Amino acid sequence: MARSSQGRPGLATHSASRMKQSSKSALERVKEKQALLASSTDLNPMAELLADARALHAQLPIAEDERALIKAVTLAVRVVSQSFVALCDKDALQLEHVDERGRVVVSEAKDAAAQVSRWLKQQWNAFVVLLTEDLLFSDASSVCMVALEVCMSLQVAASESQHRGAEAPTGRWSPTPFRALVHNLLWRDVHEDLIEALAEGYLETYDDVRYFFCKEVSRCLRGITDLSTKNNSVRSHARTWLCRITAIPTEPSHLNNFLVPHLSKGPAKKKKKQKGQAKPVLTEDGDSDDGEIPAAPWDSDEDEPDDDVNTDSRKRSRTRSRHGGLLHAVHSLGTQQQAFSAAWLSLLLPGYQTNSQGEMGTLGGVLSLAETHDILVRLHSQILPHLTKPTMLHDFLVDCLDSKGTTALLALNGLFTLIVYHNLDYPAFYTRLYALLDASVMHTRYRSRFMRMLDTFLGSTHLPVAIVASFIKRMSRLSLRATPAAIVEIVPFVWNLLKRHPGCMQMIHREWDGDHLALGPSGVQDGYNAHETNPLHTGALESSLWELASFGAYRLSQSSQQGPAAARGGDTHYLGSVSTFASILAEPFTQQQYMLEDFLDSTYSTMFETETKKTLQRRQRAKKPVAPPPVAPLDITLSVPALLADKSGNMETAIRRETRKRLRLYAFPCEAAPSGDTPLEESRRVMPVDDCAKLWDL
Repeated sequence: MARSSQGRPGLATHSASRMKQSSKSALERVKEKQALLASSTDLNPMAELLADARALHAQLPIAEDERALIKAVTLAVRVVSQSFVALCDKDALQLEHVDERGRVVVSEAKDAAAQVSRWLKQQWNAFVVLLTEDLLFSDASSVCMVALEVCMSLQVAASESQHRGAEAPTGRWSPTPFRALVHNLLWRDVHEDLIEALAEGYLETYDDVRYFFCKEVSRCLRGITDLSTKNNSVRSHARTWLCRITAIPTEPSHLNNFLVPHLSKGPAKKKKKQKGQAKPVLTEDGDSDDGEIPAAPWDSDEDEPDDDVNTDSRKRSRTRSRHGGLLHAVHSLGTQQQAFSAAWLSLLLPGYQTNSQGEMGTLGGVLSLAETHDILVRLHSQILPHLTKPTMLHDFLVDCLDSKGTTALLALNGLFTLIVYHNLDYPAFYTRLYALLDASVMHTRYRSRFMRMLDTFLGSTHLPVAIVASFIKRMSRLSLRATPAAIVEIVPFVWNLLKRHPGCMQMIHREWDGDHLALGPSGVQDGYNAHETNPLHTGALESSLWELASFGAYRLSQSSQQGPAAARGGDTHYLGSVSTFASILAEPFTQQQYMLEDFLDSTYSTMFETETKKTLQRRQRAKKPVAPPPVAPLDITLSVPALLADKSGNMETAIRRETRKRLRLYAFPCEAAPSGDTPLEESRRVMPVDDCAKLWDL
C-alpha cells in the first residue's frame, strides 16, 4: 500500500478535487429536489432529501469544502421543514400519539390512506431524529442554529394543526418534536452557543416554551428508573438549563408573549361561578398528583356533577377539564410557578436506588461540588421566591449544612429565608450557625458573603446576650489565625455587635488582679469554653476580648492614659494598619456603627496596594540657630619684589610688611590716587575686597 501511494503522487489531489465536485453536485441535487417538491404533489423527494442531509452531515468532519456542504445540509433541512409545515397547515398529519422519546407512534396500515399517513409519520420521526440527535449536536455552529430554528417552526406548525383538529379547541401543545428536543438536551453535552441561543431566544422570551420546558424537565427527571451510566449526567445538564431560566413571571400581566399563536389569545372569562372545585394537590416534588396539568377552578364548561353521577361521567369531565385547561394553565401565574417548582424540586430532591453491590445511588447522577455551590448562591433570589412550597427544600438545605465547609456557609442564606419569610420552624439554627465558625471559615472564597449573612443573622436586638457574646468571642478567637484582610472585617463586625448589645461591653473592660489578658502574670484562666457547642452555655460573658487586644489596642490605651513608659503587656500585629485599626476598641464608642460593606472587599491585593501607595514623610528638624560654617584659613603668599626682600632681610618679613600696608590701604582708602604711583602701589589699590578680608586670618 505504501509503494502504491508513492507510485501515484496525484492520488490525493484527485481525491480532493473529486470531493469538491461532489459537494458542489450535492448542492445542485438539493436544489433539483426542491424544485420537484414545489412543482408536483409527489413527496418521495422529501425522503431523498432526508437521506442526503444525513449523508452530507456525516461528511462534514472530513470534508475539504466544508462551507459548500453546510449550505447543502441547511438547504435540505429547510426544504423538508417547509414541506412538513405545509402538510400540517393542510391537517394531513396526525401527531396526537407520542411516546416518551417524542416520536409519533406508528400503527399498522389497512388501506391506502392509512399507508400514506403511516409513511408520513415515519418520515416525521426520521426528520425529528435527524434534527434532535445529529444536527443539533453538529460541530458546525450554523448547522446547530438551523436545527434549533427548524425544531421550533415544526413545533408551532404541529401545535396549530392539533388545535384546529381538536373537538373543543381550547389550546394544544404538540409533544413532538419538543419532547425529543428536551430529552436529547438533558442526556447529551450541548455546545455553549446552543445553550445561549435556546435560553435567550426562547426560554427567556416565550412563556409557553418556558412552561412546557419545565414540565418536560420534571417528567424526564422523574422518569429515570435505573443507575446506568447513561443517566449519570442528566441532573447536571438539567441544572445547567434551569439556572438559565431567570425571567420568571411574578404578575399575570407578565404572561404576554407566546410562541404558538393560538395560545396568546388567552382564556375567555366566564361569568358563572364554579362550585366544589378543589385546588390542585401537590406531591412531594411539587407537581400534581397525576402527572398531568391540574384542573383550574374555571376549566370545565359546566358545574361539577352531583354525588349520584356515575364514575364514567366523572372521568369524562376530568379529561375534558384537563385538555380544556391548557389555555388557562399557560395564562395562570400559579400554574406557571407550579411547573417551575416541579422542575427544581425534581432536580434537588432526586430519587435513590440500591445497586447490585448494595450501595445507595442517586438517580440521574450526583451534582458536583461546584454545581451545588452555584445552586446555593442563586437559591434565595432566583429559586425560592418562585416556588409554590419553598419549605419542601428544607431537607436539601439541612443536608448541605451537614456537609460543613463552604457548602454549609452557602446554605445558610436559603435556610434563613425559609425561617423568616416562610415560617419554617428550625430552633437549632443559631447552634448550627455557631458550629460553622471554625478555623477555615476565615480562609474560604465566600468569606465576605458569610460575613454579610452573619451580620444579618445577628442583627436582631432581641437575641439573648449570651448568644451574641459567644459569637463575639468565637470571632475574636478566629482572628488569631486569620489573614490581615479577615481581621479588618472582624474588628468592625465585633464593634457593631458591642454597640448593638451594650450588655457585652464588659468583655472589653474586664481585669483580673491587674492582668488585662487571659493568661498573664497572675495565671488567671479564660472563662470561655471553646469546646461547648451550645452558644448559650459557653461562658463568653465571663471572658474578655484579649485576642483583639493583642493586635495593639491594649498598648495604645495604656500609652494614651499613663504615657509610653506604662505600656506593658500586649503586643502589636506585624502589619501596622491592622494594629491602627484594632485600636478603635480602645477609643470611646461614640460612632453609631461602622458600615461593614466598606471592609468586606479587603484582600491581600488591596492591602498591598494601600501599603505601597503610602508616602514616607521626612522628620522635621528642630528649629535652632544655624551657625555659619567656619572659613578655613588660606595660605595667601603675596608676590613682592626681590628688592623689598633684600631691604627687609628675608622674604617672610617683606610679606608681613606688604600685608600690613595693603590692609591699611583697605581700611583707609584714599579718595584720589596720587600721581606717579608705582606698579606696586597700583597692585595694592586694586586688590579685591574678599582677598583683603582673607588676609585677616593669616
